[in-house]
Amino acid sequence: DVSRNYLNGTIPKEWGSSTSLTYIFVQGNRLTGPIPKELGNISTLRELTVDDNWLSGPLPPELGNLSGLSLLRLTSNNFTGELPQTFVNFTALYDLRLGDNQFTGKIPDFIQNFTNLTTLVIQGSGLQGPIPSGIALLERLNDLRISDLDGPESRVPQLNSTDI
Repeated sequence: DVSRNYLNGTIPKEWGSSTSLTYIFVQGNRLTGPIPKELGNISTLRELTVDDNWLSGPLPPELGNLSGLSLLRLTSNNFTGELPQTFVNFTALYDLRLGDNQFTGKIPDFIQNFTNLTTLVIQGSGLQGPIPSGIALLERLNDLRISDLDGPESRVPQLNSTDI
């Protein structure tokens, strides 16, 4: 955990050769550049938190190799592009935060496959609506924050959980 240390530079691609790294917490620094695609090689990685940095560029599809990832926090950076289709593999996720970025494209339908999700934050992400109706299938969801979507007006799906 090297959070909130005013670190400059980039996330080292060499971290991708780790065989035992479980958590990467680098939030609240001044890191720049993209997330290295090599991080997708860390099969033991369970939590990736890069909030509140100056990271940019599209997310590498290789991150989709992290099928055991349970927490992904990307909030408050300058990420662009669409969410990679390989993220469909994130079925263990319980916490996904994408807000305050410059993503493009629609909120992907594959989010409905994240059945363990308890927290979903898509505020000011740059993503477009409509909100996928499959979000209603996320029965464990208790923290849902979606705002500032681009795109056409749409209805909010009927949510089954009374805990939101």
